[in-house]
Amino acid sequence: MWHTMADSYMQPETFRMHLNSLMQGMRNVTFMLQKQKSTLPRFEEWYTEFQTAAKSNPLMRWSVSSRNRIVKESDLELLSKVKVRWVGDWERRQERNFSFPPRMPSKAILSAIFSDPGNPQIGVITISRQWVDRALPDREILSATREVFVNLSALISTAHAAASSEMCGLSTREPACVTTELAREPLPCMDINPGWLQEHMDLGAGHGINEVTYLVERTPESSKRSEKRYGTTMEVAGNPIEVTARIMEQAAKALVRDKKHVPIIWFFRDDAVIDSMVPVFFDQNGKYLTMHRVADRVESLKADGIAFLNEIWYAADVKLDKNGQAIPARDRGRDRREALHILAATSRGEYASIFTPFSRNLLGKIVLGETLSETLTNIEIDGQFNILRPVIDRWRNG
Repeated sequence: MWHTMADSYMQPETFRMHLNSLMQGMRNVTFMLQKQKSTLPRFEEWYTEFQTAAKSNPLMRWSVSSRNRIVKESDLELLSKVKVRWVGDWERRQERNFSFPPRMPSKAILSAIFSDPGNPQIGVITISRQWVDRALPDREILSATREVFVNLSALISTAHAAASSEMCGLSTREPACVTTELAREPLPCMDINPGWLQEHMDLGAGHGINEVTYLVERTPESSKRSEKRYGTTMEVAGNPIEVTARIMEQAAKALVRDKKHVPIIWFFRDDAVIDSMVPVFFDQNGKYLTMHRVADRVESLKADGIAFLNEIWYAADVKLDKNGQAIPARDRGRDRREALHILAATSRGEYASIFTPFSRNLLGKIVLGETLSETLTNIEIDGQFNILRPVIDRWRNG
């Protein structure tokens, strides 16, 4: 139900309808528990503890009182907003901002913009929405309902533990993130900073720009294939600063075997990996935008550490173009060199960089160079960490 609501985030009327269904569904969880209390072991003990905690939690109080009231248009209209941004040139990042009523459909907004000949006809339009209920003015709706869901899931988990029961016997569900596991932390799929909150339109091409994510499940079979191809596989676990050397060791083996290496990002919380991704960069602007989405992911997962492995171009010296600007290594031609590079950072201000240059002989075989590593502090970090700057800034700004 949460995903259905999120999928309709940009459609005001449909969003309100699914929000109402979700609020009723979440409230029904406690109703059903109370109805079955005579069959639930130690019910009064753990349910009373939950009630006490819920009464002191503004989100839980809001979820109870808002079950019927929240769908009223006036309640959502008061603090919710829609913002339209036009970017005419990604390099200069020229922007114009427009404001429209939150209930206004996206097609109507675009029609209003195009009907004025003074408004932009080329570039990229981004429509952003944020739904907020007046009874919970400091929280966006997806974020608030996600937290209520997690609290209710933890309650059911407590009930199972009290009954010493097995996990629920759910069959295959849609979406696939609904499993027999009972979450006590935000689920990775419940991303509160996704494309749900925005729509992008390429005005020149006349079509939308979509963010595409593919989920790849790790299975025993895939692990066996990996081990057969690369040797003993390594589990990435521990402090992200300390595990960079182990990551590099395994990455070098894969590079020698495959002659290339995909970029990989690991997200950490409390020295454990909670998610990973393989970002795809089509160009430098795409890399810039993707890393801001990575920062969104860090915020959504409440991650406190990150490690980023990537193949890079580098140069041994600096060359300037005719305008006196440094020529990026990727554009240096024959004097550019290749390396595996890992950057790691934590919200506590710890940073690490580990760098392994490599070359290719006449037969295409990978020849590894000497690995160099350094650990840094907030004060010492330099330009090599610019790619992680959106994440670092997000942590610093709270």
